[in-house]
Amino acid sequence: MMKLKILTLAMVLAMPAIAAEEFSLTDMIPARPGAQVAGAEQAQVSGDVVVAKDTNVAVAVAHQALMDDNEDGIKMIQVGSGTGILSIGSASYNTYENMNATLLSKRGAYNQAYLIAKKQLIENMKGVEHQCSNVVSARMDVIDTGVEGTANEQTNMMEACTESVSGSLAGFVTYDVYDNIGEKGVRVSLISTPKTRSQIKGNRGAVAVTTEPNVIFQQVISDVKSGVLPPVGAKVLTNADTGEVIVLGYGSAIARQNRNSNVARKLKGVAKSQSQTRARSALLATIQGEKVYWQGSFDEKQMEGTKQFEYEDPNLNDPQQVEILEEDRSTFLNQLKTSDEYSTVAKGKLPPGVSVKSFASDDGFWQYSVAVYAPSLEATARKAAKEMEGNNGQTVNGVSHHGHKIKAHGGLNEKAANPQGASGKVASEKEL
Repeated sequence: MMKLKILTLAMVLAMPAIAAEEFSLTDMIPARPGAQVAGAEQAQVSGDVVVAKDTNVAVAVAHQALMDDNEDGIKMIQVGSGTGILSIGSASYNTYENMNATLLSKRGAYNQAYLIAKKQLIENMKGVEHQCSNVVSARMDVIDTGVEGTANEQTNMMEACTESVSGSLAGFVTYDVYDNIGEKGVRVSLISTPKTRSQIKGNRGAVAVTTEPNVIFQQVISDVKSGVLPPVGAKVLTNADTGEVIVLGYGSAIARQNRNSNVARKLKGVAKSQSQTRARSALLATIQGEKVYWQGSFDEKQMEGTKQFEYEDPNLNDPQQVEILEEDRSTFLNQLKTSDEYSTVAKGKLPPGVSVKSFASDDGFWQYSVAVYAPSLEATARKAAKEMEGNNGQTVNGVSHHGHKIKAHGGLNEKAANPQGASGKVASEKEL
């Protein structure tokens, strides 16, 4: 398993940075609420900040703390090169008699949890735009006569708040995904550190080292087989021999089931195309950045009061025409409306050399794709494109072609020669 190199955490901020150690996101066991983290006593937790000598321990402690809180949120992880941010988003899904509906609901939950985790990263980095209004009104209506007195009282509350977050996000990777089939909920964890951000943003097109393309793809396949293939997100690998950074973008789609084999085959092709597009989008968002937007609001209204009398004609409110109630009548009513809108926009052109590999899940219900970028692949693609440009339409000896106008009519012959066309594997894996 290829591992990412991330600087170890400092025990306290004032301590000097400690030498880099091997750290693998795929080595980590997904956290479960209430689980124990080995070596947790080494970590120091202060609010939302976790500091420890061992990077694996610090990340695991931060992750476990969010699990134990059983809610979405972030934890700051102090590393030698700066501050890392771990963000967890979650969402629920439903199950249906139609398997397609169940899987679509589950993938929708993964996507929602992914957007929530992104929103929290931007919120932490950029801050939140906030606007709130809060109004309370209290009224009393009191009537006294020479014989008796009565009163009505009522309090109304109106509160409306709107918050929004927007900004560009890049250099984050997927740390963990988890499907809790018992509670029908999914979780997506994203992590962004100075190392991941510099690895991704600093390696676009910079071929400081060269890795054979086939070696890159072998490493990608090995990583896919050895770890969890997430339905959303991205990841960074480092080639152990050359140190070259490889960026992976993940995409997925539901392979809809259908009783008609022909329709099912076409639906499988649609799922593959969807997953490939989503993988390219995830890769673009990670290496180039994407715009993240969120707007949330709530509108709450409340009324409570006590009534001792009622007007015989509510339109007149004549104090001489009231009916005294035998018992006080208490009223309480509250209405709450909330909304959350998440959106991301990834727009741009992927660099040359990006390759997409697709896989089907063992049960056949999911279609996964991985978009792969590495500076070596980009350089190889650019070189190939330059070679294919030829010599601008001239012959080898530099003499331009001359000829006659093409004949567009005639030539159809049912008995004409029809030799077998090329059929078979074009390239050996060793040559790629």
